[in-house]
Amino acid sequence: MQLVEIRDLDGPNVFLLEPAIKLEVAVSAGDPRDLGHLARRLGLDATAIDASITPGGLIRASLFELHRRCGAREPACAAHDLETPGHLAVAFGWEHRGFAMRVAEAIGEAVDGSTLDPAAETTKLRRLLASTTEEDRPLLVRDADRHVRAIAVTGTNGKTTTTRLIAHTLRGAGLRVGWCSSSGVYIDGEEVVQGDYSGPSGARRVLTEPGLDAGVLETARGGILLRGVAYESNDVGVFTNVSADHLDLQGIRTVEGLARVKAVVVRVTKADGVAVLNADDPLVMGATAEIRARKMLVSQRPGNPEVDRHIEAGGAALRLENGQFVVWRDGDRRVLIDVDQVPITFGGKARHMVENALCAAAACLAYGLNEDQVRSGLTTFTNSPEHNIGRLNVARVNGITVIVDYAHNEAGLAHLIDFARLHLGKGGRLITVIGTAGDRTDHSLREIGRIAAAGSDAVVVKGTDRYLRGRDLQELIGLYCDGIRLGGKEPAAVESLEMPAVMRAVEIAKAGDVVAIMAQEQIPEILRYLEGLGNGATVC
Repeated sequence: MQLVEIRDLDGPNVFLLEPAIKLEVAVSAGDPRDLGHLARRLGLDATAIDASITPGGLIRASLFELHRRCGAREPACAAHDLETPGHLAVAFGWEHRGFAMRVAEAIGEAVDGSTLDPAAETTKLRRLLASTTEEDRPLLVRDADRHVRAIAVTGTNGKTTTTRLIAHTLRGAGLRVGWCSSSGVYIDGEEVVQGDYSGPSGARRVLTEPGLDAGVLETARGGILLRGVAYESNDVGVFTNVSADHLDLQGIRTVEGLARVKAVVVRVTKADGVAVLNADDPLVMGATAEIRARKMLVSQRPGNPEVDRHIEAGGAALRLENGQFVVWRDGDRRVLIDVDQVPITFGGKARHMVENALCAAAACLAYGLNEDQVRSGLTTFTNSPEHNIGRLNVARVNGITVIVDYAHNEAGLAHLIDFARLHLGKGGRLITVIGTAGDRTDHSLREIGRIAAAGSDAVVVKGTDRYLRGRDLQELIGLYCDGIRLGGKEPAAVESLEMPAVMRAVEIAKAGDVVAIMAQEQIPEILRYLEGLGNGATVC
């Protein structure tokens, strides 16, 4: 065995629904007697090691023994085979950071070949266990300390729009609301911190703000994997969808593994709370089969059997039926609103926005708003820069339609292209600007190029100087271009930065054309540029 990583997780995580230390090791198919040698290095009685014990079982026994020697109670513990071949994680709960980290370090040192001095190690651990400093405690917002009712939103796509729409609707109902997302932290409509705050620090900032009624927390996979969820529980959890994104990072290699990570958000929803689940996504439903909260399902498929069974059993649901959002509760059917009255859906044409609106409306109903309050939120929230910057912002410029969207993966790009084609004029062409962050697999980056080429008439490639994330710029651009060629086209233009790529695409476009932009870095600047073009340019 070889130590790979020790990580302290301050809140619920994919291993345990409490603060945990993750000890990851690489296990080779070696001589089983190696476990006996490891036991002796840890100061355990090697003769007592069962011949059938696994590496995870031995690590578990070791950390329990180190706790017992110090008079500490045995912690919750879980061993998991990871998606990285040959890698094993053993996670155990903790209350004292220094003590728990030293337990993991001692085992890690033994795994790497060191022999521990049991007496000296016990003395060290007892001293660490006695620590009472605040820094030694988990950075977790406990239920006893949380006075804000919390709605947490997770999924691969649509989190930010869903978060913004929930916050807008709650505020429209007269509540004082804080929310955090990939664009910043907002308190009652005012931006107080700018940047990506879809992780634990953003959630803590909202949940500890005095005077709020509700907190809406966009929750991304990275924070769950690297630090754990920031709070002990939420009152409403929302799980929008799962698709390939950020795979091969932090040991997550499959969409099934990604679904398990994101499901942590609804696994910690209170038993008397509500989990809003996209029943059209089998990955969402599979990862949430066993959760403690009541379920409220959303669906765009009238014949979805999962929803039919749920409704027949008296469960709550919100689904699209014949162009209407229909609420089901205890077998009772009520029409909430016509989809044509929900601006962000563009009359139901933007299917991913229909999904976001369903999830947000269901979350607000689960929170306790009445149907009139939810209708008001749905009808007054738009894809304008004021309400939903960077999400299907549509500009009309000299006969050209330009769509600016924070599409950042394959699924997001496919939605953008489908929506953009609906806006083509007679004889018009679709020109798509592609590019995302470098922390995707080679396959994902090529696939972005292929999807764009297959669905567009011309493709402009943009690079980045902010989100290379370990990639070489020319390597990144090369992968997009390889994908475009797989889709049967050559790049129409290649630019190293986002804004020049946008300007080049607009230059290429003619009246009747649509320019669809995967925009991440310079969204406000792009919108200002579009507003300044020609006469009568509008952005909505």
